[in-house]
Amino acid sequence: MKAFAGDVLKKGAVEKTIETYEALAEDFTREHSDINEIKPVADYFIRNLKGRKVLDIGCGPGRDSKYFSENGLDVTGIDATANFIKIASKNAPRAKFIKMDMRSLDFPENSFDGIWACASFLHIPKAEAEKTLLGFRRILRPEGLLYVSVKQGTEEKVLEKEEYRGRTKFFAFYTEAEFKELIVSCGFKIQTVVIDKKSDTWINVFAVKN
Repeated sequence: MKAFAGDVLKKGAVEKTIETYEALAEDFTREHSDINEIKPVADYFIRNLKGRKVLDIGCGPGRDSKYFSENGLDVTGIDATANFIKIASKNAPRAKFIKMDMRSLDFPENSFDGIWACASFLHIPKAEAEKTLLGFRRILRPEGLLYVSVKQGTEEKVLEKEEYRGRTKFFAFYTEAEFKELIVSCGFKIQTVVIDKKSDTWINVFAVKN
């Protein structure tokens, strides 16, 4: 695995990440099809919703959207990767999917009871993190539930791994304190934080709109 840091490399890094997902969408779908990877966290999200209308931000191939829709939720999924939208539409026929960048959400204010952003927000550069989270807040209803997960760390990196087949992905890593402070500063109240130690350490945050 190679890591490249620096502002110069961050320019266009999100777009290159999307290109990587476009090229490897089928591989990603095969590798991340098991809902059990995230089921305890997903079940907590379902239990703590006040309403049924949810937005799956960075829905990928629709694994989580499928689970939510099968559990009675009204699900809209968005992703900036066109191939994921095609795959998700087949995998989760009860949900609705739209190609959209999470940094520019095209929904009216107070549209959703919950936002689920699983392993997607971590591809947003920290310079755009506050603006992106404020966009999440705008479309959440009062006391709406936010779930967002990132990997623990301190840097922003463009990573090149063997599994990316010569392509790259951009990641923004956070400490727990840093990430909680960011979420609170954007008008959310932290409900709970779950630290999940796998091959990487994940910070899972549940918060509600103030």
